Amino acid sequence: MTTVKYAVSTPSEHSFHNVYALAVEDDAGGMAIIGVMLRYLGIKAYINTSGQGVIELARAMNPRPTLILLDLNLPTTTGYEILKQIREDEELKNVIVIAVTAQDADTEIPKCKEAGFDGFIGKPISRSRFPRQLKRILNREPVWETY
Repeated sequence: MTTVKYAVSTPSEHSFHNVYALAVEDDAGGMAIIGVMLRYLGIKAYINTSGQGVIELARAMNPRPTLILLDLNLPTTTGYEILKQIREDEELKNVIVIAVTAQDADTEIPKCKEAGFDGFIGKPISRSRFPRQLKRILNREPVWETY
C-alpha cells in the first residue's frame, strides 16, 4: 500500500512573495534594517524617508501596497497625520498600517489603537521575531508588541 501525502496550505500560512510594502522611516539605520529584512523575506518594498508624498507614492504603487510600516515621528509630519490621510483615501483606506516606533509603548499603543492603526511594532525591530510578526499581521491577527 502506498501512502501519498499532500501539502495542504492553511489560511494561517502566508507567503511573502505577493506582498508589497511601503516603509515610511526617516532614520537611516532604521530604514536600512527594515529594507534589508523586507527584501530578505521576498517582499517588494518602497521606502519613503520624509513622510511627504506618502499618499501619492502608495497610490502610484502597482499593485497597491499590502502593508504600510509607518514611523510615528517624521521630520515634517507624524504617522498619525499620515494614517488619517490613508484612512480618508478611497483607494488606500483598507491597507494594513502598522506603527513602527521607539516611542514609549505604554503611551503610544493606546493612541495607535484609537487612531486606527492595525498594529504596533516597537523599535528596535527584532530580526528573529519580525518575520513571524509580519505573518500574523498579514493574516489579520493583532500584533501590538514593544519589540
